[in-house]
Amino acid sequence: MPSSPTPAVPAELCPIPLTADGIGAPPARPNSLAFIRALIGRHRLETLGVVVILFAGLALRLLPVFGVPNRLTPDESYYIEDVALLKIVGPSQYPALVESYVKMQAKSDIVQLPPTRCMFILAGWTWDALFHSGVMMSLRYVSATFSCLGFLLSGWFAFRLGGIRYGLTVGALMAVAPMELVMAHRELMDGVFGFWALLTLWLLWENLQRPGRLGWLASYAGAISILVLTKENAFFVAVALGGLICTAALFPSLNVGKATWSTVAATVIGGLTGVAVLISISGSLGTLIETYRLLVVKAEKMTFAYMSGGGPWYRYIVDLMLVSPLVLLPAIGKIFALRKEDRQSIFLLLFVVFSCAVMVNVKNGMNLRYATMWDMPLRYLAAGTILQMAGAVRRWPVATAVVLLGLIGAFELHQYAVIFVQHGVQDPITLYLMYALQIVRVAAR
Repeated sequence: MPSSPTPAVPAELCPIPLTADGIGAPPARPNSLAFIRALIGRHRLETLGVVVILFAGLALRLLPVFGVPNRLTPDESYYIEDVALLKIVGPSQYPALVESYVKMQAKSDIVQLPPTRCMFILAGWTWDALFHSGVMMSLRYVSATFSCLGFLLSGWFAFRLGGIRYGLTVGALMAVAPMELVMAHRELMDGVFGFWALLTLWLLWENLQRPGRLGWLASYAGAISILVLTKENAFFVAVALGGLICTAALFPSLNVGKATWSTVAATVIGGLTGVAVLISISGSLGTLIETYRLLVVKAEKMTFAYMSGGGPWYRYIVDLMLVSPLVLLPAIGKIFALRKEDRQSIFLLLFVVFSCAVMVNVKNGMNLRYATMWDMPLRYLAAGTILQMAGAVRRWPVATAVVLLGLIGAFELHQYAVIFVQHGVQDPITLYLMYALQIVRVAAR
């Protein structure tokens, strides 16, 4: 008796593809290379833009295209001294280094930078231990590395917020940002701090969009911990992050994200972890408190800080206008054209507003270096105006955007070359910037 035919299995119920006789066949393994080629083939213009922007941004940071500074600032000298001492005594003696700072600072009227900015100091020591580059160059390599990381993160963050157009536009603007290039070529930690501030901001955005995910929460808390270990300016970022979380909770109509108890807990845990590590490397809580007390008291009485660190609340706007007017102007234009639907721009604008509200109230403590963490948010706002202007040219929107970005980029590089290379401005205070741009024609340096 012939056997009955095997009933056909509907394709939608079969977990693997069926052959012609109804027998399951293993699926073909995907060809990753073919997938990448197909993706590039469909997005050739975007791929070309990414390659050009990456090459330009990394080259400007890693190669001395315009030359490098040949004089050290007092801040750089202190960082070099700390790494040199750490190289002699070893990281296990870090508490002794902090205690020595407290004793010396208590007797001196000259403000010295505290070794509690341990992330940058330990990174310089580690680089020198691994590559034997020398203390000064090790710190410069660390600065350049984090400037590159900040550049890459800016483009990725912008892509996550607004898609490929914003990612390319912000990446192009960040590639030539004058303050970013300065931080890449000096033994200063403001670019390093800017990277960690931007990382925490991005991770907060992801947690507000996907609340309760353990991976995002752990990354966010870890980034805050390292931010605290980088510089005491972490307080400004903490206020801004708290303001954003409160805004998300109190004004859900703005749709910047959903604030949950897990996000608040991660923020607090990350900050407390960073403080606990600082207490450990300082030797005690009392030593840590005394370190910051001396820094604040001495800094307020410092002659240079009194002469250059004050001013009205719009001091940062003036300085940003002097260095990057073609970025600040479209950013301001975007602010006045904001709509409630543009929640990404609102999120970044609030970060700048909340942090700026604290920074402008620090007595004799304003400096454009501290505003490096605003570079990406301001350039995202500017990108909105630039893309809107390019979109108004219906026949050649892409070409118009490229031309606009090219003109702005050329001007940004001109500003960097004139201010920081030709005139050798070491500290970007208002008077030095005005002198370099010949607004003030007096040798104020």
